[in-house]
Amino acid sequence: MILRPRRKLPTLGVSDLDKVDDRSDASSCSSEDSVTTCSPIITTTPSPNLFDPSQLSHEQAQDSNIRSIISQLNHNVPCDSTLSSSFIMKNGILHKLIALTPKSKLRLSVPYLPSSMVRSLLTAIHDDPFQGGHFSVDKMLSKIRPRYWWSHMKQDVQRHVQACVPCQQYNYSRQKKPGHLQPIPPVATPFSIIGMDFCGPFVESPRENKYALVVTDLFTHFVTAIPLPTNTAEITALTLFRHAFCRFGVCFTLITDQGTHFNNNLMRALQHLLGYNHILSTPYHPQTNGVVERFNASMVVQVSKLQQNHHNNWDDYLDAVVFAYNSSKHRTTQYSPFELLFGRSPKLPIDSPPRYFHFDRPNTYFVHLQKILQVYHQHAKFNIVNQQSYHKRYYDQNRPDPHYNVGDRVFTRIFAARGKLDPRYSAEPKIIVQTNHPTYIVKHEPSGFEYRYHVSDLRPATLAYVDNDSI
Repeated sequence: MILRPRRKLPTLGVSDLDKVDDRSDASSCSSEDSVTTCSPIITTTPSPNLFDPSQLSHEQAQDSNIRSIISQLNHNVPCDSTLSSSFIMKNGILHKLIALTPKSKLRLSVPYLPSSMVRSLLTAIHDDPFQGGHFSVDKMLSKIRPRYWWSHMKQDVQRHVQACVPCQQYNYSRQKKPGHLQPIPPVATPFSIIGMDFCGPFVESPRENKYALVVTDLFTHFVTAIPLPTNTAEITALTLFRHAFCRFGVCFTLITDQGTHFNNNLMRALQHLLGYNHILSTPYHPQTNGVVERFNASMVVQVSKLQQNHHNNWDDYLDAVVFAYNSSKHRTTQYSPFELLFGRSPKLPIDSPPRYFHFDRPNTYFVHLQKILQVYHQHAKFNIVNQQSYHKRYYDQNRPDPHYNVGDRVFTRIFAARGKLDPRYSAEPKIIVQTNHPTYIVKHEPSGFEYRYHVSDLRPATLAYVDNDSI
């Protein structure tokens, strides 16, 4: 690395500064010896600080509560014994004697702030970039307490921060996301409620497959995964009909997200033709179809381990991975999906070959299979309910579950790609027009558009700060 001496910049003396002309243009550039000196354009918003301490004496004289205390102190009117020990007069201004800490014996005298100046002080100490910077209640109180006092000071500070629109848009909540867990009650019938989702896109395989359509039974957790080249509506409807409905029968309820391959006229026509109920999950809330989403996460990891050294032929191992999953005991049901569906364990290559075969009559085997499946399904349903109760208690612990009413105004979470300095919630509140807790339909009044949100993606819009007279 070659180090070169820094070029010496011309220095400006006092006489040179006097020669600088005062021009209206915000930026000025001058070139001297190939060195250009520019003053950048500085744009700032006006400071919201309208608090004027010089008006304290005048505003105290206009406040009825302060006038009453001053009158009692000046005329020695019999009053509460704590009045004379709590207030003093300094330079014609009423002061309050306070202790900064509960155990402190030293008391500090701070001016009694009249109600007419409270709002301007809170605006200055919270909204002003230099003094406040939109920090929290504790930081505001740490600056106000050594300087001023008024009754209900902490409550007023809290209400001011809660009503601050930028704070409601940008603040990050350290609490758990609101909304309790809503488990789907199990139905002890295989393939009565199924979930479906696309996994991918993956790297294109030699067979030109890029997606995997995953269909999962919510009771047995039996999985069917089909590799596909595209995820169009036509391919989705045809694959669902061939690989799910023609093999296991038409379901009662189908749960999917709101992707265009699921939410379209063709899928609605198939629903009307076959007579099942199609439920679309709340946007940006994959927990609605959590069983499928959880398997997708596991499947991607397992397939990636196998295809890593084999030229991206992930679809060659997809069926094997799905079978390995279906033949393993599920933690929720305590049975393998294969057992719950077929009433027996699958034969694996590690099993010893049978030494003899026992042939039953078909009707005898059928009765025996019915009894086995009935016992399996009862135990599995019992285990599912217990697991759901356990997870719900754990999930709901210390988690808020706010309920909103029609007409309430809320800020909605922004899901689009955003920078670190962009707001987390909408710029203006929306109004709730329909409730079905934990989902809500909100309306954007200027445009009239309606959207569906989960309660975890809503933030209540606090009303603007009240007038000074009501403080």
